[in-house]
Amino acid sequence: MNLAKFCMPLLFLASAAHPASPPPADAARPANDTAALHAIEDDIEQSQLETSFYAQWRAGKPIGQFVDYSPAPVRRLTALTARRMARHARIDPARLDPVDRQTWRILSFEFATAPDEAEYWLTFDLTPYQAPMQLGMVHQVLATQPLASRDDAANYLRLLGEYARMLETLHAKLEAQKTRGIYMPKPVLPMVRSTWTALAAGSGALRPADARLAVLDAATRARFLTDADRIIKGRIAQVYARINAAIGSDYEAQAPVAVGIGHYPGGKAVYRRLIHRNVTLAMTPAQLHSHGLAAVADISSRMRAIRTQLGFTGSSRAFYDRISTDPRFLAGSPADAEATYQRYVDAVEPKVPRYFRMVPKAPFGIQRLPLAAEAGQTFGYYDPPNASEPRGLYYYNGSNLEKRSLVNAGTLIYHELVPGHHFQTAIQEESTTLTPFRKHYLAASFNEGWGEYAASLGIELGLYDTPETLYGRYVNEMFLAARLVVDTGMNHYGWSLEKARAYMHEVTSLSDVEIASETLRYSTNLPGQALAYRTGYDKMWDLRRRAEKALGAMFDIRDFHDVVLATGARPLAVLEADVDAYITRVRTSRKPVTRRPKPAS
Repeated sequence: MNLAKFCMPLLFLASAAHPASPPPADAARPANDTAALHAIEDDIEQSQLETSFYAQWRAGKPIGQFVDYSPAPVRRLTALTARRMARHARIDPARLDPVDRQTWRILSFEFATAPDEAEYWLTFDLTPYQAPMQLGMVHQVLATQPLASRDDAANYLRLLGEYARMLETLHAKLEAQKTRGIYMPKPVLPMVRSTWTALAAGSGALRPADARLAVLDAATRARFLTDADRIIKGRIAQVYARINAAIGSDYEAQAPVAVGIGHYPGGKAVYRRLIHRNVTLAMTPAQLHSHGLAAVADISSRMRAIRTQLGFTGSSRAFYDRISTDPRFLAGSPADAEATYQRYVDAVEPKVPRYFRMVPKAPFGIQRLPLAAEAGQTFGYYDPPNASEPRGLYYYNGSNLEKRSLVNAGTLIYHELVPGHHFQTAIQEESTTLTPFRKHYLAASFNEGWGEYAASLGIELGLYDTPETLYGRYVNEMFLAARLVVDTGMNHYGWSLEKARAYMHEVTSLSDVEIASETLRYSTNLPGQALAYRTGYDKMWDLRRRAEKALGAMFDIRDFHDVVLATGARPLAVLEADVDAYITRVRTSRKPVTRRPKPAS
């Protein structure tokens, strides 16, 4: 699961932290529709590079500032969006080539789902998947900053000041939410407090190690350390203390017991907007809830068949409890866990040419999460290659390994790396035809749907080569299907946290600790985001089956994957139009292929 994508709304807000270049006056309008479209793309991309620290870091550019949590960025974004929409409305998509027509439709979707101020006030940034994730990225950025000259030292001190300012705007938003009567639910507070206590304790790592300062002369090094300590132990420590104090007993006394964004005034409308942004289809909470229940029933049947095959007569949870404590699926150390993940990579790589013509040039790897981040995350995330780290990395959770069964290690690694997120993201960013805006574009249901579709390919490729590892794949499918039920249950239907947790305990194999983390994620951290995985997965399989049925012997899985991957992430409705165009094109121009993949299980 790629948490860099989870933070996309915040990165989008950061792009409006300073006013971007004004749109061209009518007298200077681009000469044609293509140029007009590219001008909007360039405007958005330039805004990102000017104001988003993550975009700057990935591009190898100097870092300007970190995230501003005040309402000013979202207000500026609203104004920017209105101006961009006006320019976009003057473009005739019929006059664009196919890729630019995709872009026109992507922009239509983005403008319709841009974050607004109502969403801003109902976003709880202290929760583990919000500001703490951003701060983790900030720590990565600071760890890569050069410290070889006086100018480098001065820039590092400036960035420490920006770190403090980021926290100060975060604290100010928290206080402003309180004045509006908007409080995080009581059940999330223990996790939030432990997360922020750990972040405060870890702020000492902002002081560079002596080895990084070895090139500086003694006088410069001494001044730098004095100034760095003053900022870290003074301004930064003080704002951490204010944040932790602000979520103490007085806050808890005002906090609601109920969870879910729908409990707040205007929350259900915000939730519908979040659904549209994440699912990228016009689906209602009721449709998603019903679909989730049906998917849970289907997966339950497949899991029951495996238990019967193995002669096990107990429940799904009892069976998972047995295999999850099986020494074959437990790692004794982080190195053992990494070796298990690597084994699945080694198994899939020889089979890639049968299914893919396009493969990324960028290497990839597996690395443990920062220790401070492990408490608030159930699994881990994929981080794409960037200027500082040329590999795409899957960061895994290496804590409590004695309780973390690796029976589903295959489905995780195929989702995150090969042929999942790393294939899709790196191919997109390495494209020689996409514009910078398109290279960096994310659509939750596409990106996460591809990750899940990629993981499911392991079934027909025979990579889940024992009943237990296939069961591990189904365990993950069940997890994602159950999300449809509990996310909509808590945020739309008013389910209590207890009801959601009881449901997940009944149908999934997650531990109580994992269920606690996940249900708080859906209801408070990122409402609606978890809906993207299963809906994207289902849509990609629907489109593949549509193509297989329409093309018969002319269907080539490599062609289908080229259509999905070649032009990168886009909303699912745009992908559907592309697949329909591919079907029409093959019908009129292709002869039957002689080799087809084995049908999916």
